Amino acid sequence: MADSQNSVTNEAVLYFHYIPNLPLAIVGMAIFAVSAATLIWLTRRSNSPRYLYILPITALCEVIGYLLRAMCHSDTTLIKYIIQQMFLLLSPNALALVNYKTCGEIIRLSNVKARYFFLKPKFVTWFFFWSDIFAFFLQGSGGGLQASESSRQIGTSITLVGLYIQLFFFASFAVITVYVHKSSEYYYAIEGVENAKHSLIRTLYITILLLFIRAIYRVVEYQTGYSGPVASAEWAFYIFDGLVIALCFLAYIIPFIGNYLPKKHTRGKAFEFQDLA
Repeated sequence: MADSQNSVTNEAVLYFHYIPNLPLAIVGMAIFAVSAATLIWLTRRSNSPRYLYILPITALCEVIGYLLRAMCHSDTTLIKYIIQQMFLLLSPNALALVNYKTCGEIIRLSNVKARYFFLKPKFVTWFFFWSDIFAFFLQGSGGGLQASESSRQIGTSITLVGLYIQLFFFASFAVITVYVHKSSEYYYAIEGVENAKHSLIRTLYITILLLFIRAIYRVVEYQTGYSGPVASAEWAFYIFDGLVIALCFLAYIIPFIGNYLPKKHTRGKAFEFQDLA
């Protein structure tokens, strides 16, 4: 019995550098499960655009990640460690995709003729989408390689490249978001909603900042090494990853992001509200 317990402890310390905290993992599961259920209900009730279902799906991925983390408290295996890493490292990238699409929607709804290619709705949505997919692929590939001692260093390097690319595109997207916010040309209206653009931009600002903080944390984590002070500190993970992503979901829910977007049955119509600005 003692040998079995020691084996579990050794496996956990080998991969995590600590034994995952069970109560915190359960709290994480509960928070993201509630977030997922709330977002599904709000999106369905408000008849919001379908792409917002990315949010509850992402929250469910977080639930799976924290479930596996909780299981690793008493039974750590390499497979469980790799899968929970994939879910917790990669799934929050989908929140950035929601932001890219939302900013593209603001531009599209404003019906402004773009002066620059990077202000076209499709460019904002799809260029940043594919850049995020590329960064996602690099992080996933690097994360998988880190599970093996022989390929850990190259895996860390690949993950870092993916994170740096993500930081660059986060910053580029933030510049475009600020421009769209400051320009009076970009304006649209939704019946019964006061200043929808301002409220939507506020949500984007909050979540962009939070995701940027998380990305910086992840860069520092990998930059300081697999067994460095950041990677081996569980409190850092829960503050700069778990709490940050939970706050992102809170920003999407209160106030609900879908309230400031046109409903599904009106999205195909032309919007020409510049004269209301």
